[in-house]
Amino acid sequence: MNKKLKLVAALAISGLALTACSATESAKTGDKAATVEVGIVQLPIFAPIYVAQAKGYFEDEGLTVNLQTVKSGSDAIPLASSGKLDVVAAGFSAGMFSAIETGLDIKIVGSMGVSDGNTEKSPTDLVVSKALFDDGTITKVADLKGKKVGAAGGVGGTGAFLTSLALKEAGLGINDVEIVNLGNPDMPTAIKNGSLDAGLISAPFSTIALGDGTGVSLGVPPAGTSGTGVIFGDEFADTESAQKFFNAVSKAAKDLQGEARYSDENLKMIAEATDQEVDKLKSVPLYTWLPNLAPLPEQLADMESVWMDAGALEYKTAIPQDQYVDGSFAEKVK
Repeated sequence: MNKKLKLVAALAISGLALTACSATESAKTGDKAATVEVGIVQLPIFAPIYVAQAKGYFEDEGLTVNLQTVKSGSDAIPLASSGKLDVVAAGFSAGMFSAIETGLDIKIVGSMGVSDGNTEKSPTDLVVSKALFDDGTITKVADLKGKKVGAAGGVGGTGAFLTSLALKEAGLGINDVEIVNLGNPDMPTAIKNGSLDAGLISAPFSTIALGDGTGVSLGVPPAGTSGTGVIFGDEFADTESAQKFFNAVSKAAKDLQGEARYSDENLKMIAEATDQEVDKLKSVPLYTWLPNLAPLPEQLADMESVWMDAGALEYKTAIPQDQYVDGSFAEKVK
């Protein structure tokens, strides 16, 4: 297992154009414009980082922040552990816990998009085939037992964890359904042609499926749920730049509270950063963000437990959270 992770880290490092010195060495310089290297998945759910960049909040803190788009947290976490990246903004997964368990040095310091539980306007829905709903086969979550449910990332991804929350309320567990690894863009078609019975789908693909008659929503993630967050490399977490970075992102999160996240100014910044059209972004429900972006340790423990039960994690004893969760940055936010 250790050899496998070392190989993954080596391959990931060789795939990025990196400077001769590590990212953390740059952040430790103490210069007025310390440079922070950030790996980020290019999605609106990470809007506070994009807004902080666009509004100059990093510059106000004396930081130069370089945003590098990454495919997933699994790709970027080894780089944060080795100091080639300082910060990672991505979704959590079983792979992340496996990496921590085998010794990769990272700290989960904050949450990102948090569900508000709005069933009428949610950025994520558990969508069931309308044909199966109409004929009475699946009209409630409990009817999903033994059915094929799509989730991006498979059984070890955030989608499977969010699905497990709905199943739990219906008295079921993650092993009571067949989780199928499928990307969000492909799930509406799979539901329509019968390859899937249901899927945990994110907007805009969920809104498309619900709007064109492909599916019906059986539920949304509970209020307060977050499957994404901010991760610091261990070395970077010990620098002055770490708190400055967190202060700037939290300031942007405050600008995105409530309906302010749909302001023309903020939507334009988010759209430009994620290569989307403003009008299209306006039609998509956005997540909310905690004002201080505090991490959610209880939920992280639930994730680890679900992935253990599903067999996505090979170890059986939970990792002590003081090894990988640090809420001090959120506590110190101005």
